[in-house]
Amino acid sequence: MDIQSKGMSRRSFLGAGAVVAAGAAFAGLTGCSPSGESKSASSASSATEAKAETRDLGSASFEITSDTKQADETKEVDIVVVGSGMGGFSAALTAVEEGAKSVVLLEKNNSLGGSTNMAECPAGARPFEYTEAEAREAAAGAQADTQGVSDPMLLYSMFRDAKENFGWLFDTHGVGWTKQGQAPAFYEGGNGKIAIEKLAAAAEKEDGLEVLTETPATQLLLDDEYTVTGVRAKTKDGKYIDYKAKAVVLATGGMSTNKTLLANYTSQDLDKTIGWGQGQDGDGHLMAEQTAHGRANHLAVDSLFNNVKDFSYDSALGVCVAMQPSNFWVNQDGLRFMNENISSTAVSGKVVETQGSVWSIVDADGIAKYAAGGCQRHYSGFADKLVGNPIDGLQDEVDKAVSGNDECFKADTIADLAKQIGVDADNLAAEVKLYNGGTDTEWGKEAENMWPIATAPFYAFRISSGMLNTSGGIRINTNCQVVDDRYKPIAGLYAAGVCTSGWDGEVYGNGTCQANALYCGRTAAKHIVKNLL
Repeated sequence: MDIQSKGMSRRSFLGAGAVVAAGAAFAGLTGCSPSGESKSASSASSATEAKAETRDLGSASFEITSDTKQADETKEVDIVVVGSGMGGFSAALTAVEEGAKSVVLLEKNNSLGGSTNMAECPAGARPFEYTEAEAREAAAGAQADTQGVSDPMLLYSMFRDAKENFGWLFDTHGVGWTKQGQAPAFYEGGNGKIAIEKLAAAAEKEDGLEVLTETPATQLLLDDEYTVTGVRAKTKDGKYIDYKAKAVVLATGGMSTNKTLLANYTSQDLDKTIGWGQGQDGDGHLMAEQTAHGRANHLAVDSLFNNVKDFSYDSALGVCVAMQPSNFWVNQDGLRFMNENISSTAVSGKVVETQGSVWSIVDADGIAKYAAGGCQRHYSGFADKLVGNPIDGLQDEVDKAVSGNDECFKADTIADLAKQIGVDADNLAAEVKLYNGGTDTEWGKEAENMWPIATAPFYAFRISSGMLNTSGGIRINTNCQVVDDRYKPIAGLYAAGVCTSGWDGEVYGNGTCQANALYCGRTAAKHIVKNLL
């Protein structure tokens, strides 16, 4: 069945046309009415306007095919869920548990879980149980923390439902977690793989749930800009299947792995960021833009921590030189610009982004000290083992970095190091001398964290902001329905997880991602089963 676009307004066409890859023939973009009568989707003027909005899709799976491209097969199902992270699995499983008879979960990658596999903390809604008053108070506080950007009604709803939703995750489905202090903190094992393994195993037992990998959703099926009737998917062998469904749930993650597309949505200098994640290519945002939702706005670049370009997510060297209070940082002028204690906080990435360059400088004794005694802090459960424990092979990692990474340098003198990294040698020498005095009169750092820069060789590592994911873009209401700019729902379209707006400002909200994905997935599924099936 071809994509139905009868009744699409000029606005909705431009929303779809704007995301076609550069060089596409807009005049050939047509749709069919339910009766099969072909309707032209563009005029000369609209084609010109759409072309002006054309942007490179980068690695996105999104496609717009003309009505000459028929699907190879059409299937009727209750619900299609796009994405297999926490939001996708919680939506798909909840739907069948609530009574849906046929649910299809589509995953574009060859493995399940997406960036949930890299998540460390499910506890954004801790302490998991709120009174009505506590839920509202927590929502107001969280909104204040985002400088008023987040949606207090979404936050309130998430906190209100936290006990039920986390009970479903931890108790019903046996997803493990460990405690830090008295509050649940990290997924058991330090990352979200345990969650995906448990939820995938539960999905295998459900006859009404089909999970497909290497099967990206490529576009929505529409009756008009306010009515979604399904989704088109592309199989491993290149065939197209149109899934006609009562509802579609977009749980596709953010855009952190598609900087080409992300550059169209953020003013942030992406050269200063490292993008991590898995399959967060903006597919869901582009599909939502087919509808009256229009262009996705306010994608926050969640810079949770710092690292060095080309270092792995869990690099021991990255943890030591980019995330410790014992770091010594200077900017592009060779000047210290802050108390480096901030290096392990959620705002550290944003602080790094305020400078032209940030260099973390450490001497031979500092590297030896990290190797012998480990680091003081970590940014996630991935780095637990590095805290207070010897780090085997750290010097080897340093040697490899300075020989093969163009943002890592080694020198026998501070003057030579300054020359290599392009900072003012006199400024750097003065800052090192002042810092080695052991008392931070300028920025107030504790003396025990002021490790001297005194023993050659000296090393410099350019620090970048670590973008674990983006948050936001797709507007939703408290039913997790996708809505237009006046919050009129798009019938049959829902969204879950970090592709949705309303949770974070420009700084990551410490545990928000998994908590909002869980809330959205389950809320969407319940609303669909109750109202559409």
